[in-house]
This record gives sequence, C-alpha cells and structure tokens, in this order.
Amino acid sequence: MTTPTDKVPPLQSYSGSYCLFQDPWWLDLTTGGDWHEVSVSNSEGVIARLPYRVLRRHGAHVITQPKLTPYAGPWIRPTTAKTSYQFSERLKLTTELLAQLPDYDLFSQNLWPEVPDWLPFYWTGYSQMTRYTNWLHDLSDTEVIWKGFLDNTRKQIRKATKRVEIVVTDDVDRMCRIHELTFRQQGRQPPREPAYLRRVVEGIMRSGHGWIGLAQDEQSNVHAGALLVYDQRSAHYLIGGSDARFRNSGAGSLLLWNAIQFAAKQSAIFDFEGSSVESISHFFRGFNPQSMPILHVWKTSRRAAFAVGLYNSMSAIVGRPPFRP
Repeated sequence: MTTPTDKVPPLQSYSGSYCLFQDPWWLDLTTGGDWHEVSVSNSEGVIARLPYRVLRRHGAHVITQPKLTPYAGPWIRPTTAKTSYQFSERLKLTTELLAQLPDYDLFSQNLWPEVPDWLPFYWTGYSQMTRYTNWLHDLSDTEVIWKGFLDNTRKQIRKATKRVEIVVTDDVDRMCRIHELTFRQQGRQPPREPAYLRRVVEGIMRSGHGWIGLAQDEQSNVHAGALLVYDQRSAHYLIGGSDARFRNSGAGSLLLWNAIQFAAKQSAIFDFEGSSVESISHFFRGFNPQSMPILHVWKTSRRAAFAVGLYNSMSAIVGRPPFRP
C-alpha cells in the first residue's frame, strides 16, 4: 500500500474552541475577516464564546456559520466538575451568549457533535433538526482500523493499489478541478464559487493545516482527490471529488485510507463529515465509522416565521419542498 507522508510537528490548537472551525484563523479565512462573536468572561479570561457570520438575504438578517464550515455553535470552557454542575453551567453560559446576539430574522448553526444536547437552545425558544456525520474516534492503531473495514472496502483498496498511486501534493488547482468536475459530470453547478473555493483551499495549505491527496494512474489521469483540514484534535474530510470515467477503479477508497493513515499521525479523530446522499453515506460506512449526531439549531423572528409559513403553504400547494433553515 502507498505510504502516507511522514509525521509533521503537531499543530497548536486554539484553546477557546472545540474544533478548528471555531478558531479565529479559520473564521478569518472563510469570511475574509467578516465575522463576529459574543463571549462571557471571568477573572480567568473567556469561559464561553459564540462566533458567527451575519448575512443579508432578501432583506433579512441571518446569523449563521461561514461557507465550508460544517460546525459552529457556542464553545463552553471544559471543567472537571460533576456532570450536573456542568449542565447548569452550560445552560447559564449558553443563555448569556444568546442574549448578546444582535437582532436577526434567522439564526441557523450546527453544533459540534460532542455537545451532548440542545436543551439550552430549546428553553430559549429555538428549534432543532438532527443531521449525522461519521467519525473514527480512535486512530491510535491503523491495523485495528484496517481490520474494521468492511470486506468490500478492503477489496476496493487492494484493487486500486494496482491501478493508481496516491500523490500527496499542494496543487490547489488540480484539487479544485476534480472537486468541480464531480458536479459537472452530474449536470449540476458546483456549490461554491470557484474563486472562493480556491482562495480558501490555498489558505488552508498555507496555514499548514491541509493535506491534499490525488489518486493518479500512469497516464496522469486523476481518478479522485481529497482535501483534509486538521489539527491535533481532529481531521476533517472537507472536500473531495472523482472522475466518473474511473468510477470502478477503487481509487476513492484507497485515497481515504491514505487520508486516515495520515490523520492518525496528526489527530485524535477522523471526521468523514457524513452526507445525506445515500450512495455517499453507504461508501463512508464501509470504513466502519460511528454515526455522530449533528444538532442543527435555528430560530426565526416573528416576521421571518410569518414569511416562512406563507412560503411553505404555497410550496405545499404547488408541490415544492418546504423551506428548511
């Protein structure tokens, strides 16, 4: 099998966040510096914070998370106190954070999957929908991870080793091209503007938090590509892509196995980031991850709630999907 790159020095994680997506460097990169936060402090410093992005859409003020950012929500400083005390503190601090937010028509954010519940939001009038991602929690032994893969996934990896090699590169343009090709071959527009995507991926690679792998054959055809963004806490499969002409080469499985091996030398958790697309979810499950709930919380103003209700009523009449925050 292709050997992943050697271990690099661990990256220092920002202490005021659960994951890199709440870190100032990430928020600066994905918003161009256009983000805000509310916080609570005591004599020891910041003990709770909630970063957010404000957008103006159709005349409405929307508080959300930046593009390419799967998790946001409040961070509460961890303690070793009893569980019941931790809950009371989380409720108090979350309520204080939410009370500091500016007026908005819609609040919409995903919480970090390890946040145990959304009760502080519920008791403050918010609604919730559960989404899912997939995690490998223990990366300490890659042999154990390999044995946990489903038989067909291991078969695909072995097959791919005879057809492609994994090239670890900093070629941002090739990574973005294979990502965008995936959508175009399906007759769909890529979900992110090309200039924005390239700017963010370039920033990730400059920061030292990125890994790009390309599965390439002897004719230099790129079968699949993957971008990880990582620190010592977690590694995230942020974007990927594949060329439909080589759908059966097994390259995607081999590429993710190499990404997992790399992540095992840097991070504690590997996050596939999940998908609501059934075929992609099935593909990820071949690596034997654990399903992790993502609590998506939202709240609308009275004006926005009326507009959403009217829109959904009309949508039901004409057979369109309802609005989902």
